[in-house]
Amino acid sequence: MKKTLLTTNVHVFSAAIFLLFGFRSLAGGTDEEQAQRFPHLIQYELGACGFLPGDQIIISQVRGDREHIGPGGSYLVEGSYTLASRANADLALFCTSRGPSGPTPIQDGQLIHIAKGSGKFRLYTTNLVDGWLHLSLYPPNSSSRGGVYFGEKGNERSIMRDQDWFREFRPNSSSPSANSGVEDRLDAEKGGGTLDNKANRALLAYLGNPTPPPADMDSRYNTENLLKAFTTVCQKAELVITKLAVDDSEFPFLLYGTLAGNHPLPKAPVFEEQAGYTRGGSVRGSFGEESSYFAVNLVPDSQYPAGKEQACHRRLMLRLQMLADKVQQTEAQPPN
Repeated sequence: MKKTLLTTNVHVFSAAIFLLFGFRSLAGGTDEEQAQRFPHLIQYELGACGFLPGDQIIISQVRGDREHIGPGGSYLVEGSYTLASRANADLALFCTSRGPSGPTPIQDGQLIHIAKGSGKFRLYTTNLVDGWLHLSLYPPNSSSRGGVYFGEKGNERSIMRDQDWFREFRPNSSSPSANSGVEDRLDAEKGGGTLDNKANRALLAYLGNPTPPPADMDSRYNTENLLKAFTTVCQKAELVITKLAVDDSEFPFLLYGTLAGNHPLPKAPVFEEQAGYTRGGSVRGSFGEESSYFAVNLVPDSQYPAGKEQACHRRLMLRLQMLADKVQQTEAQPPN
């Protein structure tokens, strides 16, 4: 099998990472002004969530002009996003009211326009109505195409746990019924018998639902820092990265891509030289002597959300194999 690969210098690749994840415009004034306006740091918890493949919103901080989330309050939300499903969209901080409220004007700080790629955001809302806060993506002239609800940790009334209009975004959904859409498709398939459907359902039941990133996720395990960490490992091992990406569809986020030459991934101690990282599972193959492909987990077990360790482990090796197969199928070329 003959392949032609473009070799990318690791130092150039690292610079490209910093450009890729540069800040987008932030709403809401300077840090000093916001600290005065929103002096209270609020412990938050995620609720209903759903995104199109590749899209993501990660909350890093919620602040308020009062200690708790409630009607009449003003709140600032900071975090990062990835938009992959379309060229551009609006990222908005809105509140779903508990009862009929009619249309409400959009405040200056509630919405920013973003382009395809990744970046950071700062959005705020004032005089909150009685309801549930959410961050959502709105393509031009369209209703929401995915997002995440959140509320105050320990205040169940402030958290929307399920939402009908997020259910269609099954790939990254964290709702309890995330697998039901897959089961419906299995029922609709022709040519597969009832036994096949039962077997698939048993496998889905065993795997369980995807685990969303924890609300207090350590920043070392976000997309940007995982890319940096793996690049550093490759520099130390004198490996040349030719392609690298992160699967952030569920936690833990996984890296996958290709290396120049037929080389194994470094041993676990090389990864662990960087505090907080490990080599917690990997799949690797090669295209002969010219190139190799891989999928790897850098997130240690200690970072898995409490009670979700088994679920993460069950899905981990299957995800790694799927990502490695994806790279292999994408890169493979028929013989000349």
